[in-house]
Amino acid sequence: MGNNQDNKLLFGQEEKIVRLCKAEMESGEFEGNPLLPKYQKLVRNYERLLKFTKKIVKIADTQGNVLKKREYKIKSLLDNSSQGFLTFGADLLVDEEYSAECTSIFGQKIRKEHISSLLSNDPGAQQKYIDVFKSIFKELNEGSLAHLPSNINIHNRHIDVKYKLINRMDDEYAILVILTDVTEKTITEAQIKYLSEHDCLTCLYNRSYIDKIIPQIIAPSKLPLSVVLADMNALKLTNDVFGHQKGDQLIVKVAQILKKCCRETDIVSRWGGDEFLLLLPNTDSYACLQIVESINKACLETEQEIVDISVSMGTATMETPNANITELFAVAENRMYKNKLLDNKTVRKNIISKIETVLESNGIIPSDHIRRMKSIVVKFAGVLGFPEESMETQNLILLASLHDAGKIAIPQDLLKKQGQLTSDEWEIIKSYSEIGYRMAQSIGEPGVAEAMLALRERWDGTGYPTGLKGEQIPYLSRVFSILEVYDVITSDRAFQSALSPREARDEIQKQSGSQFDPTLTQIFLENLEHVLAPEKKDKASVV
Repeated sequence: MGNNQDNKLLFGQEEKIVRLCKAEMESGEFEGNPLLPKYQKLVRNYERLLKFTKKIVKIADTQGNVLKKREYKIKSLLDNSSQGFLTFGADLLVDEEYSAECTSIFGQKIRKEHISSLLSNDPGAQQKYIDVFKSIFKELNEGSLAHLPSNINIHNRHIDVKYKLINRMDDEYAILVILTDVTEKTITEAQIKYLSEHDCLTCLYNRSYIDKIIPQIIAPSKLPLSVVLADMNALKLTNDVFGHQKGDQLIVKVAQILKKCCRETDIVSRWGGDEFLLLLPNTDSYACLQIVESINKACLETEQEIVDISVSMGTATMETPNANITELFAVAENRMYKNKLLDNKTVRKNIISKIETVLESNGIIPSDHIRRMKSIVVKFAGVLGFPEESMETQNLILLASLHDAGKIAIPQDLLKKQGQLTSDEWEIIKSYSEIGYRMAQSIGEPGVAEAMLALRERWDGTGYPTGLKGEQIPYLSRVFSILEVYDVITSDRAFQSALSPREARDEIQKQSGSQFDPTLTQIFLENLEHVLAPEKKDKASVV
């Protein structure tokens, strides 16, 4: 409305009447008629009334447009507020829904639906809503709204609910309900809480959570309370040799074992990098030791290719409420470290034995190579003036066990590849000496580690990994490399037959001064028969 076209449609007949009346008065047809003045006045008044009516209509149109725009803006705001707005009166039936979110939340149009059935499916809860709402409409006091839940579940969505008693007009009251879908917020908050209390790798509780629940866990109802501190063995070896991904897998396996061996009431947590803490409520020292034994048994039963799963554990038990939890942890920790020292020798021995088995059973080295090398190094060490119990001889024996250990981490198909290697493949193969170095370091053998790293260095400086030359190469490396090469070339290999003793002797002599220390080479060749002589059996052991 409000434009000329609309005026013609709305007031066309009236305007036509005014024009006809004016034409009649101007025609002179009614000159002298005593009623003419009154007629003229009537026409003028009618014309003024028509103009005034047009103004009113125009104003009404303008105001209507303003109201429509305002209504559209309000509805748009409500629809985009991600909130549902509805009202209901004393009959508890929804009389209006003010935003599209209502339909989204309830999955349907809800006008004339009973408010209690919308807010809950539970008959008991529905009756509570009815009682509270009826009381509010009766007393016109919204204080009872505080007793209603502020968070409800509708179609598996978390909905925040707010209520407000409003006076619409003429003392007609209604309750305004504001609904906010907080599902994503609730899920996010739950995830944040979970991450703040759990270790992201193992999904066990973390140290922060333990600190939080200490007051609850030492309550008298939880006593006796036993504590177990567990420290993983050989994690550093796994990380250094096989990478942190394998190390993480080992941590997860230990976590699974601990969880499996504990009860639902027990709290299993990751206390640090390779440490775990078990809190065992209502558990005396005897029951605690039974859990420790089940953990040790489960570790032994878990198959691992190289590094066996094992943990060193320390325990302590709180019998009375006045005991100090910090002191309890300290006792368990001291016992754990004491046990770890005792376990280290066994763990170290098992690792070396497993390495030897894997190297030979997977065909990485010639069969019986390690046994022969142990015999050869002891005899040659004696030739060099080192008794069998000396550190030099013991390091050579350990070197015999571990010198090829780094190859375990090299892809088997690459180690056994026929034909020429690419430059990238050769770089991977060469890395085994560095891997072996890290392995020896991890089990506390720095001297052997240095020797392993330099096993592929050459006297002329053309070896790897660092190009050491002459006496820069560690002494044990120079000794061992001669013995190892001799044993390898006199043994059948996957792609090459064994050389005869004479051919092998000539090859060693040929490499003197280029690959091998010439002085040590000469000593070896001069004592070859003694070094290679079969070991004599102890007569007392012969039946």
